[in-house]
Amino acid sequence: MMILTRVSLRHCKSLAAVRARALHVGQSVSDVRTFSAKEVKDFVQLTGDSNPIHTEEPSAQATGFGAPLLPGILVASLFPAIIGSRFPGTVYASQTLSFRNPALVGQTVKATVTVRRVNGRWVTFKTVAVLQNTGQIIVDGDALALLPGNDTKTSFEVS
Repeated sequence: MMILTRVSLRHCKSLAAVRARALHVGQSVSDVRTFSAKEVKDFVQLTGDSNPIHTEEPSAQATGFGAPLLPGILVASLFPAIIGSRFPGTVYASQTLSFRNPALVGQTVKATVTVRRVNGRWVTFKTVAVLQNTGQIIVDGDALALLPGNDTKTSFEVS
């Protein structure tokens, strides 16, 4: 589920007309996601992150958590997914991350990217992921992306 949060764009069902060159500071898009235990297991196998706190309940409980923790990088992977799906061909140049609080497997996460600065095709986004039910920040930071040229179809749209 995608959520558009900028007032001037909130009432639009399709934002295909909002091109990369028309991005404005404050525009944002969110994606809400719940990662399953199978998705976490697949991520752990793909990355080689063998820390058992992500997949084994006893290990998570031994560290004071009631259930396995979502890998923070898995949560943070929502940021380039949001940007890349809106602007195919985008070059994701950099990302800073601060891991603030844990999220447990099965908890719903809301990731939001907000335009902070536009300099030609270079866009800086504020990135933040929170627990959907409490708003507690899981991970936040800034992303820098080079958007495709004006001849490429791009849009900041809700799907």
